[in-house]
Amino acid sequence: SYCVHGDETSPSDAALLTAYHLLADRRPETRNLLDKLVIVIDPLQNPDGRDRFVYFHRETRGGFDQESPLASDRLQRWPGGRVNHYLFDMNRDWYLQTQKESVARVAAYLRWKPQIFVDAHEMGAESTFFFDPSTEPYNPHVLKRQKEWHLKIGRQHAEQFDKHGFAYTTREMFDGFGPQYGSTWPIMHGAIGILWEQAGVRGRVIARQDQTKLYYHDGVRHHYISALATLDAAAKDRKQLLLDYYQNAADSVKLGETGPTRAFFLLEGKLPARAATLAQLLVRNGIEVRRVTAAVKVQAADTISEKTREHLVPEGSYHVPLNQPASRLALTLLERHQDMGAAYIKRQEDRVKRRLPDEIYDATSWSLPLAFDVPCLTVSASVSIASEPLGNVPAPGKIIGGEKRPRIGYLLSGGDDNVQPALCHWLSQGLRVHVFAEPTRVNGVAFPRGSLLLRVAENPDSLHDRVAAAVKTHGLTIHAVDNAFVEDGASLGGPNVHWTKPPRVLLVVDRPADYSVGHTWYLFDQVWRYPITRVAGRSLPEVDWAQFDVCILPHGDYKGGDAPSANVVRRMKDWLHGGGTLVLVGGASAWATDKKVKLLASKLETRKLEDDKKAADKKDSKDKAGKEPPLEVPGVFLKATVDDDHFVTWGTNKETVLYFSGNRIFTPLKPADGKNLITFADAKGLLVSGYCWPETLQMLPGKPCVLHQSLGRGHIVAFADDPNYRAFSPHLQRWFFNAIFFGPAR
Repeated sequence: SYCVHGDETSPSDAALLTAYHLLADRRPETRNLLDKLVIVIDPLQNPDGRDRFVYFHRETRGGFDQESPLASDRLQRWPGGRVNHYLFDMNRDWYLQTQKESVARVAAYLRWKPQIFVDAHEMGAESTFFFDPSTEPYNPHVLKRQKEWHLKIGRQHAEQFDKHGFAYTTREMFDGFGPQYGSTWPIMHGAIGILWEQAGVRGRVIARQDQTKLYYHDGVRHHYISALATLDAAAKDRKQLLLDYYQNAADSVKLGETGPTRAFFLLEGKLPARAATLAQLLVRNGIEVRRVTAAVKVQAADTISEKTREHLVPEGSYHVPLNQPASRLALTLLERHQDMGAAYIKRQEDRVKRRLPDEIYDATSWSLPLAFDVPCLTVSASVSIASEPLGNVPAPGKIIGGEKRPRIGYLLSGGDDNVQPALCHWLSQGLRVHVFAEPTRVNGVAFPRGSLLLRVAENPDSLHDRVAAAVKTHGLTIHAVDNAFVEDGASLGGPNVHWTKPPRVLLVVDRPADYSVGHTWYLFDQVWRYPITRVAGRSLPEVDWAQFDVCILPHGDYKGGDAPSANVVRRMKDWLHGGGTLVLVGGASAWATDKKVKLLASKLETRKLEDDKKAADKKDSKDKAGKEPPLEVPGVFLKATVDDDHFVTWGTNKETVLYFSGNRIFTPLKPADGKNLITFADAKGLLVSGYCWPETLQMLPGKPCVLHQSLGRGHIVAFADDPNYRAFSPHLQRWFFNAIFFGPAR
């Protein structure tokens, strides 16, 4: 499988060369490959990214090849070709499958069920060529025989590369820990997942520091030879490869019968739609999921506390038995934590102490129950369950009390995950929707903050048909209301029910935004289906702020000429005073704390270096110790407490677990300045899953990760980290959504 990163172009040309070789070469050794093997070639996983890169190169190339690494035809325009149309890194999307390309690729994989799967890439120009075995840490669910196959195929690679005089490396980089990659996800399905990394040229030729030149055709040739070496290795040991693949599946089934974990249960809790979405995602990953048809009591441990006790598993819950071929993928995705190994962690901590870069690559946790905030039970003994296979059809919605058209209107609970797409759908249709700022109780049903009301008197006659259509489209449970007199809480016509103004949203793209802004664009475009205006950062001086209700400054590097100018900041503050809502994410939140900007009354925490601490302790030394940002949090889940009496946090429990990465730690806002809406919990139990540097972990308790500040009639909502990152955490996305759609209504 080639070119998941669009600007890594040599693999795609190597794919075509390999296909041509297999079809055109009539020699017996090549015919033998076709006789013994079924070979599937996917030459281009990311056509949008590749087109972006190729067109850029064609526009900028001249009459002579540019050898310099600094040549302008290598300096890609934002966002570059690595990512797809919505700016996702699709080599992080294998198990999340947020993108259509990923869904189609995984479906094709599960149809063919290959014994060997190759993921071909490029890396920095100063490198050579990498092939497996990978470096530590390995995922704990990788089997010994899979590692042996890495070694066997690696030796075949080495033999061919030595024959041609190609330089290569192995074991020294690229770990096999996370399931998000094209080389690791297949391993969890029993295949031999293989990674190739070729030094990239990003042009036709590049001059390297060792005074050699690397040509584009070199990269194509190396990938081509790698393909033939892999096919040769598979053909030579075809029978053993098939036997081992079968045994991997058999061992996975046995693991669910004799291993320490026998099954998982996903409970609907208060969010049945979210639990259903997670269950369907597991099915798309090739994992068997069953629907519980009769309630049962089991001894199980919940994901958060990991304490074993008796739990009731209600009818309608989702059962993931582990006596199945995909048990190791199920364990990897549903367990609370994956261990990187004490020796590996110690080595990284030692490197940091010596001020060397750590070797942690990407996230250290990805637990889907934590990401989705869905209750999950782990069962360590075999249990008898009445269940049926999970179908692909989502549960139909319904209108309660809707036998006839109601006189007053329709209510949708704020605890329903489908609030977001439903609200966007109705606003786009021109319907008037109101939101509850306080809880209420109608006809014996409690409705929390964030619930929606559509009044019959304020909407056209088509309201009833549109509500019925939304129920089917989004699987909503809606309550028809025939009497406006509430039993408790906010009155339907009272001051705590606000009209939701359809927000006119400006999203800053291009520099200074990071390409992860595409994840927000994707949510608006494909999930919430709500139109917004995307404006390049350099165009902010020309914005007519009166045309917008909300401005989103995404995560990015807000420094130098890319940062909004003083004039833009001044006009932005005037707009905020008039009622605008400014949403800041990650690097934008950090920029807003700058003394010259003064949009956010918080400061960034810093760490003191050990040598400088000692110097600062001397009697004749004032506190002038050197400071630098905290060590980066490498993608973990942390406990947090929530101020649920605020429009940003509607639909959220008072305690939650959230995904966090990066090194932006903010000081709490003073009560006179604003609210710390979501703060990291106390040190005890703060780290739920993943690895965090001890020094950074000590800095996090009590620090805010979502802040709110008023400015005149306007709102500033700041996120320490991107809540839409990889579009994989619904409850974090809910906070972001609330800020966009309910800020202008306040």
